[in-house]
Amino acid sequence: MLTNLRQRTRYSKLGIIFQQIYNNWRTKRRFNAGKFEGTSGSTHINKSLQQSLNYINQVFDDYLDYSGITINMLRDKRILEIGPGDNLGVAIQFLLAGAKQVVCLDKFFSKRDSEQQRKIYQALSEGLNEDERCIADEVLDSEGELRSDSQKLSSIYGTGIEEAEKIFDPESFDLIVSRAVLMYVYDPDAAFTVMHRLLKPGGYMIHKIDFRDHGMFSNHKHHPLTFLAIPSWVYRLMTRDSGKSNRRLINYYRRKASELGYDTKILITHIVGERDEIVPHKELVRLGVDYTYATISLLNNIRPHLQPEFRDMSDEELLVSGIFLTARKPLFCNLVPSF
Repeated sequence: MLTNLRQRTRYSKLGIIFQQIYNNWRTKRRFNAGKFEGTSGSTHINKSLQQSLNYINQVFDDYLDYSGITINMLRDKRILEIGPGDNLGVAIQFLLAGAKQVVCLDKFFSKRDSEQQRKIYQALSEGLNEDERCIADEVLDSEGELRSDSQKLSSIYGTGIEEAEKIFDPESFDLIVSRAVLMYVYDPDAAFTVMHRLLKPGGYMIHKIDFRDHGMFSNHKHHPLTFLAIPSWVYRLMTRDSGKSNRRLINYYRRKASELGYDTKILITHIVGERDEIVPHKELVRLGVDYTYATISLLNNIRPHLQPEFRDMSDEELLVSGIFLTARKPLFCNLVPSF
């Protein structure tokens, strides 16, 4: 009985809040001490070789299929991948498609199995034609290890996108991509300002963004939007330095793209309370097709408890828990956007 009581207390709303505050403090200390390694982004650690290859191909295909960018448009382009996690396979796919260079930027170093990664890279390099083989040889050695001296593929750890302009020149990249990363950036306003400066006129941003709480409360039988009910000052103590959801939802990304003056397409990938992804992603979702009255009931149950900025959102906005964002920078614009 005592054990059950402890479990209930630990996973009560208040217990989770205190646990997250402690974890955030601990992560900040580790990062300030130069310890960037963590399990966040360790996507492949529990995958089979074939599952890893399927995942890499799916991510790469999604970037092209949902953005409308073609293989020919990648030729000789310089690409920045934000938050690649434990594997650079997607970056290699961009290079094999004709990109000139890919730079991978990650604030944290995701834990990885070196032998597993070597096998993945070896499998990616199998069955290539002569031109592709030459590209692979520039980034992988004969053992399937990433070359540290490659001019085509490089990785930088310990720096977030918010600080990337300290290490890259303005208008350095033709394309900036990320998958399941921007929702963990504590200051997305700063991130977008930096990405805007780093992107060449006419260049593209492609971001897949997940708005869910990633198990913070929902894994412990709390409402999936409980994290939107926490006061901002408390939530800041819980998440600022530990890579948790920044609580920016679809209305934020619509507004940000409009402020930048970008030509933008937003597709919906997830609905609150639904585990499965919407495939194919859609610009508009419909009651009775993509969600039900149970979804509306779920929103109504939590709405009175939400913080004001979320409480006043429409059902159509609040029920969206993930998007795929494609945004093209105008050909003529200032490096510093005026907000």
